[in-house]
Amino acid sequence: MRHSLAELIYTKIVLKNVANMDIETLIGKLEQGLPEIFLGSKVGELTGGAVNWGTIQNRRSQRLIPNEDQIFVRSGNRILVVRDPFLAWFATTLRPARQLPSAPPPRRTRRGPPAGELDRARQ
Repeated sequence: MRHSLAELIYTKIVLKNVANMDIETLIGKLEQGLPEIFLGSKVGELTGGAVNWGTIQNRRSQRLIPNEDQIFVRSGNRILVVRDPFLAWFATTLRPARQLPSAPPPRRTRRGPPAGELDRARQ
C-alpha cells in the first residue's frame, strides 16, 4: 500500500503533535472521541488500540480499579463502560514516556579472589 507524500507529511505532523501532548490533553481528546457509554469489548477499537479490554478485565478481576461500580455497568451478559469515570481512572494509569533519569543502578563489584589466594589489589 503506497501513501502519497501529503499523507506521509500529515501523519508525521500528527504523530509529532501526539508525542508532545500532555496527559490532560490526551484525556481531553479521548473524551471528545468516546461516546458517553460504550460496549467494553469495543474499547480497543474506539481508542485506536491505546486501551486493551483484556487488560482492563484482568485489572477488574484483581480489584485494581477503584470505583469499579461507577465505571462498569452490566447489561445482560455485556459490560458497558461509562466514559467520564473510566477516563478519570485511566488518567491515573498514565505517565510521561520520558521521565527524568533516576539514580543509576549500583555497579557490580568485582568478585572476591578465589579461595586460598590473596587479594593483590588490596595489598
